[in-house]
Amino acid sequence: MRAIVLALLLLGATTVMAQESTFRVAPHAGFRVGGGFEDDTTGASRDLEEAASFALALELRHGPETWWQLWYSRQGSEIIDPAGRLDVDVEYLHVGGTAPINSEGRVQSYVSGGLGATRFSPGASGFDDETRFSFSLGLGLAVPLSPRVALRLEARGYLTVMESDTAVFCRSDFGDGFCSIYAKGSSLFQVELLAGIAFDL
Repeated sequence: MRAIVLALLLLGATTVMAQESTFRVAPHAGFRVGGGFEDDTTGASRDLEEAASFALALELRHGPETWWQLWYSRQGSEIIDPAGRLDVDVEYLHVGGTAPINSEGRVQSYVSGGLGATRFSPGASGFDDETRFSFSLGLGLAVPLSPRVALRLEARGYLTVMESDTAVFCRSDFGDGFCSIYAKGSSLFQVELLAGIAFDL
């Protein structure tokens, strides 16, 4: 009798483990604002324009309700100055995780965060890409649509560490080099609002 009970318990535990996913993928779409530089010629502020963004989260289960996370987000923005427009892609690649704030009820809340890098990629020919250290922190809501699919709404802030008065957009076809835009202050801050779908695999 004990052997039968033990076998049933083991079978139940194996079934629960089989039903519990270990990997999650979550594509997002959103809108990002913020971020400014300084024109080296005039001293005027040159801000990144508000623009749509795309993000992808790859998550690996760490505990019953916590997940490791690889986060990638990209925004195609531009900087406007009197000479015209400079297209700039702003990308974040962060390693971090998510943890629940409230995991009960129809609408669940969580916190997310990560450390990694920011890359600025000017669209104009000849300008160099720039990469800087950054970190992010987010708050989100998850609405389960099925046992393995959930709607996500998230607000995430990004802080990129910059060295004050450091050139960020330079080109090398002007002899010794030419830099027209410099970092304004010691950091660059952006905020992103996102909506996505999380799939447990």
